[in-house]
Amino acid sequence: MRIAIIGAGALGSVLGGLLIEAGLDTVLIERNKDEVNLVSNNGYRLDGVSGDRTIHPRIVADASDTDGADLVMVVVKSYDTSAAIGAVREALAPDGLVLTLQNGIGNFETLNAAFPGRVLLGTTTIGAMAVEPGHFKHTGFGQTHLGEADGKILERTRAVAEALEKMKAGPVHLVDNAMGCVWSKLIINAAINAPATLLRLRNGDLPSNEHGKRLIHEIVEECLRIVNAKGIKLIFDDPEERVIAVCEGTAGNLNSMFQDVLAGRRTEIDFINNALAEEAETLGISAPVNKTLALLIKSLEATRDKRVG
Repeated sequence: MRIAIIGAGALGSVLGGLLIEAGLDTVLIERNKDEVNLVSNNGYRLDGVSGDRTIHPRIVADASDTDGADLVMVVVKSYDTSAAIGAVREALAPDGLVLTLQNGIGNFETLNAAFPGRVLLGTTTIGAMAVEPGHFKHTGFGQTHLGEADGKILERTRAVAEALEKMKAGPVHLVDNAMGCVWSKLIINAAINAPATLLRLRNGDLPSNEHGKRLIHEIVEECLRIVNAKGIKLIFDDPEERVIAVCEGTAGNLNSMFQDVLAGRRTEIDFINNALAEEAETLGISAPVNKTLALLIKSLEATRDKRVG
């Protein structure tokens, strides 16, 4: 299987390195030409839980140089999904598939509108962090869930799951409720990322006091009202308990939104808490906590150069 990864950031570089080491024909597609030149000339450093080494991948800025991928994995930030469609189209073989493993909601819908019936969706908890240009850290093994939007288990989906299993980065689950997986991860991200970013906390410190636990509770309750109104089935019975378990399991981590803020990058708030607030408004449901969190993160981004202290 020939695989193309759109987005050679932290997650794309970790996945790409593991796939290459597993012997799969993999190419990275990155629009930042400086990054492409750096990695083309020197490879990139990948260290962490899977070992310390230098990966020498095939990396291109022009997606048309990929020779037709059987699978295009989209791992760009959610706000770049629409802009990535051209690269996906150029990289994709005539009968190829697209897989989104991105945070937030709306990515599948955007991609499926461009490639109807050819897009798989899923989630992964494989941990990745950018250290500096050309240097990435594999921060944790994790579970990957993927499937068809309609819940069917097809041979094409099995083939993708079998390819990803070769990474040996954690269990790969072929599921009949991929949309539920995406929304389940959305709730976890909504309850951790923005609050921990605003409070400048590592994940494990968010539920370490009664106020943090109450904040998690309020966010999750809003999310559940939206999920129930939409008829979405989550993959766990107690979302609040799962959020706290994730905080404890990743206690020392800075969430991806916090990393974006520290690096001066745009966050994915529009596809997490703000997306939830908009869904709630469409459904006639009140979601003041998610709306407020979104406004606070957007204000934080807008006042980056005016910070005191």
